[in-house]
Amino acid sequence: MRIYGSIQISFWENSDIQLLSDQSKLLAIYLLTGPHSNMLGCFRLPDGYITEDLNWEIKNAKNSFNKLSEIDFLTRDYDSSWVAIHHFLKWNPIQNPRQGIGIQKLFDIVPTKSIVFKPLINGLLTHGKYLEKGFLDRLYTLQKTIVTLSEECIADKEQNQDQEQDNKKIFMSGKPDVVTFHNNLSTTNQSLKSQALEVLEFLNEKTGRAYRPVEENIKLIIARIKSGATVLNCRQVIAKKTREWHGDLKMSEYLRPATLFNAIKFEQYMGELVVPKDEEESYELD
Repeated sequence: MRIYGSIQISFWENSDIQLLSDQSKLLAIYLLTGPHSNMLGCFRLPDGYITEDLNWEIKNAKNSFNKLSEIDFLTRDYDSSWVAIHHFLKWNPIQNPRQGIGIQKLFDIVPTKSIVFKPLINGLLTHGKYLEKGFLDRLYTLQKTIVTLSEECIADKEQNQDQEQDNKKIFMSGKPDVVTFHNNLSTTNQSLKSQALEVLEFLNEKTGRAYRPVEENIKLIIARIKSGATVLNCRQVIAKKTREWHGDLKMSEYLRPATLFNAIKFEQYMGELVVPKDEEESYELD
C-alpha cells in the first residue's frame, strides 16, 4: 500500500474536471490518492470498498464512475471490479528502473480479459519511462493482438446482428427478401463509418495530429452522426475549437475525439455555432 498519493495543480485547472459535480470530483480524488490505489493506476476496487470508505450508496458511486468515464478519465470494469485511470502515469511518472520493475509486477496481475487491459496498455506505452525493453516489446505485441481481436469481435457482432434482423424479416414477411434487407443494412453501416473517417481525417488535418481510425475514436463520431449531426456540423465544431484552442497549451490537448465528440460537450459546441447560411462553408476554409 502506498503511504501517500498526489494530485497535480493542473487537475483543478482541467476544463473537464471543472464541469464535474462535487461528488464526481471526490471520487476522482479518492481514486488518485485512496488506500487501494497503486503506482500503476490500475487496481481492483470492489463496490464494498467504496461504500465503506466514502459512506456512499453504490448507485451514487456508479453515477460518478459514468461521469468520469465520459471525460476519458478512467475505465471501470463492473464485472471484475477493476478500474484503470487513463493518464495516471502522466501525473505520477515512473521515477527509476526499480519502479519500472514494480510496475511490470503490478501489470502481470491485471486480468487480461478485463476491459481495463487495453487502456492500461495504451497508458504504459505512452508514459512508459524506465520500463525494460522486453516488457515494452511485450506490450506492443499485446496492443496489436487486442486491436485485431477487437476488430474481429466487432465484425462478428455486426454479422450476428445482421443475421438476427434477416431472420426477423423472414418470420414477419414470409418472403425471400433477406438479401435486399441485408445489403441495405450493410450499406448503412458502411456509410456511417465512411462519414466518421472523413471527420477524423479533417480533425487530423486541422490539428496536425494523427488520431487513428480505431474503434475508440470512430464510435464517438458515429454516435454523434446517428444523433442527427451532419459531417459539416462535425467539421464546423472541429474548426471552431481549433481556432479557439490551438495556441493555448492547456486547452489544445482537448482537440481530441474523446472531448470534441463527447455527447454532452458536442451539443454544447454545436450550440455555439451561430453561422449565417451563406457562411457555413467558411468554417472549413479557415
